[in-house]
Amino acid sequence: MVLLEVVAVVVVLVLLAFYFNKDPPGLPPGPPRYPFIGCLSQNQTIEESKQFQKKYGDIFSVRIGSKTMVTICNYKTIKEAFSRYEFIDRPKWEFLNFFSNGELAGVIFRNGVPWQTLRRFLLRNLRDMGMGKSRLDDVILREAEELVKDFKKYTHGPTFFPGSISVATLNIIWQLVASRRYDMDDEEIIKFVHLVQEFQEDITVLALPVFFPWLKYLPGPLLRRLCREDKLEANAKIGRNIMEEAVREHRASLNPDSPRDVLDEFLLEMENQKNDPNSVFNEQDLIKTIFDLFTAGYDTTSNMLRWVILHMANQPEVQRRVQHELDKVVGRATLPSHVHRSQLPYLDATINEVLRVSAVASNGVPHAAVHDTYLDQHFIPKGTIVVGNIGFCHSDPNYWDEPEEFRPERFLNESGKLSVPKEAFLPFGIGKRSCLGEALARMELYVFSAALLQNFTFGVPEGRSVDFSPRFFPGNNFPKDQEIVIKLRH
Repeated sequence: MVLLEVVAVVVVLVLLAFYFNKDPPGLPPGPPRYPFIGCLSQNQTIEESKQFQKKYGDIFSVRIGSKTMVTICNYKTIKEAFSRYEFIDRPKWEFLNFFSNGELAGVIFRNGVPWQTLRRFLLRNLRDMGMGKSRLDDVILREAEELVKDFKKYTHGPTFFPGSISVATLNIIWQLVASRRYDMDDEEIIKFVHLVQEFQEDITVLALPVFFPWLKYLPGPLLRRLCREDKLEANAKIGRNIMEEAVREHRASLNPDSPRDVLDEFLLEMENQKNDPNSVFNEQDLIKTIFDLFTAGYDTTSNMLRWVILHMANQPEVQRRVQHELDKVVGRATLPSHVHRSQLPYLDATINEVLRVSAVASNGVPHAAVHDTYLDQHFIPKGTIVVGNIGFCHSDPNYWDEPEEFRPERFLNESGKLSVPKEAFLPFGIGKRSCLGEALARMELYVFSAALLQNFTFGVPEGRSVDFSPRFFPGNNFPKDQEIVIKLRH
């Protein structure tokens, strides 16, 4: 009898597992799903996306544990979806609130009116601080000058990417946000770089119980260890302390008639709305929004600059042509600035080609369905994760001639002027949720790339080749740290 009861219980549990594992009718097709684990095949690389697209069509779905993710591999459908209100949300994942003590805060993964309010505030004030304008050029040029000085230390043999790449991009964010900059070898900023990197990597592990809820039944101490919660809490505390210190300094020296930066403007808005209990201008949102700017603003730009270096090391002819253009237009006596940009179309075309071939956000930042809806006759349930595969768009032969080739000329017109396609090129996303720092990122990429290529030639150690396979980081296309050769140009 006991054996029969045990067998009956197991059968019921298995049947329940398969019942709750069923997809709703009309969901986009995809690989087989299994209870508790989801799909054995995941959509992590461009090649996997191409295989899935060929088998299941331009819209397919993958189950990751208990969560369904819909991937769109067609530019026009991505554009349509992300221009619609139904797909404007971000996923509501609890682990994303870890830095804000479990409270919903910040701008990147916020939804509704709070997101709209914070995004408008940031766009307005970042533009006032010079984002996308020539007045920010001096700030970026100073970091470019320091970057060149630091790179000269690494010209005596093979080296890994200098850490100054991260410091230079972080410094620009710090100056916009809090009027603060650090020397390239400052211990505090180097620790902050490592902290942000570690936090971003570890937070993905914290996502495990969200996608695999059965993990929550593990003993508490084991789950904390598995999700690296102790390490995350320690790093979050250090990060919050650094930002809270900046807030205290700004409060003590704030002049309402002369705001210096984004932090001052936020504090003034907090004062203006202090009697509104629903205001997003509060200390928690301030700290998390600053952290959002750091994580989104520095990591993407610094990794794109690494991709530029790797592609130049792999494309010596392209590198020589960029350098010839720089020598002809700028010379060696001064660093390239915004005044030279219109005369450097091949450099700009090369940067755009790197953005096409190696976009760091290969799947973009995930969206979520606001409510039950349909996309190309497929049913998309409320809360479903929806991503647009940018990497697929950038290699779609319907838009790009011989997309596997690295060819900056595709971004030049017949007159040799820069000509950026309006279709199937979305390195900074598309729609209302596109990257709010695109103008700043493009300024940095242009000035840093120009300064480095004016002063150095990049290559690889003898007998080796560039490794273009990305390091593992879900949803992103970050280059692996690898040895390069930096030669000073004379």
